[in-house]
Amino acid sequence: MIHDKVLPIRKAFGWILCIFLIVLSADALPLSFKITGGIGWLDGGDLNKNIQGWKRYFSDRNISPYTFSFDVEEIHRSWEGGIEITYSISSRWRIGFGLDVLQGNTKGTMSSSVELEEDYFRSADDFGTIFLIENRDQSPEYRLRAIPVILTFYHAIPFSNKGNVFLGMGGGYYFGRLDYQENYQYDSDYRDDNILSGSIFRYIDQYSSSGDYTEESRTGALGLHGLAGLEWKVSERFYLVFEVIGRWVDFSDWAGDKTDSYSWDQTWGFWGTDRDLGFEEESTGGRLWMVDYQDELTGKSYPRFVFSEEEPRLASYQKVSPAKINWNGLSFRIGIKIGL
Repeated sequence: MIHDKVLPIRKAFGWILCIFLIVLSADALPLSFKITGGIGWLDGGDLNKNIQGWKRYFSDRNISPYTFSFDVEEIHRSWEGGIEITYSISSRWRIGFGLDVLQGNTKGTMSSSVELEEDYFRSADDFGTIFLIENRDQSPEYRLRAIPVILTFYHAIPFSNKGNVFLGMGGGYYFGRLDYQENYQYDSDYRDDNILSGSIFRYIDQYSSSGDYTEESRTGALGLHGLAGLEWKVSERFYLVFEVIGRWVDFSDWAGDKTDSYSWDQTWGFWGTDRDLGFEEESTGGRLWMVDYQDELTGKSYPRFVFSEEEPRLASYQKVSPAKINWNGLSFRIGIKIGL
């Protein structure tokens, strides 16, 4: 599956390289080569709704004796770069073929804990105290990437002899990828000190688990873009470029694989006489779904991603639909243009 998704990207790079080599061997063709890079803002769609949902859920659950903490920001800032070969049809009209690399990511921490102590009394000869401590620490990271192969039509407006103001619009095919990675640690310590006929019997159940969970999802979509910019002439064939780009791309049908690798250690029984430990790794394919999670404790619903082979059908999941992530946004780029 991974090979099938990567192959079109390799082909696109191959075509760009071939065209560039042909251009370098030509002497009189009205061609130019542009390299740009910059920063942008993106909406993100369901991806950021999912992060918002987790943030609200942890805030609503942060009530004594529970402690919930969430520190993961939404993905709105993106980094990008691109290369383009442009053919000048006339002094004012051009057509460009390019390849961009876009990326946005966020990471942080989320944790929850509870510490409880409860006395019980069954009779004068049977009573005791239960202790419970639970801690969960997670380090989630989301990385959203897109590689568009795009075609752009330009209209240039010269000013004096210093360069051009230009407008452009076009479209292309976007190869999208979303990676989610989480390192987690869970510890539970349960103890029951039971006084029975004047003697203490201590039952212990201690469990610890740590692991790595990953999801890799891919898809593709057609997208549109528009741009405006300035080319400032430095020499006869060399320009500085400043441009603003708006994109409209909606991704759906995200599919891929998930893997959960973890080790665990459990001690239980009276006075903790039994123990077992091990390592597990689980992998499966699936799709990325968007659900409204209905939580019984808070009485509220929260948007949330679910990675599953089939459409999730739990009673707590409402409004289930394929996840939709967009790259709708605005970016600012600077670069150089070289006439060939």
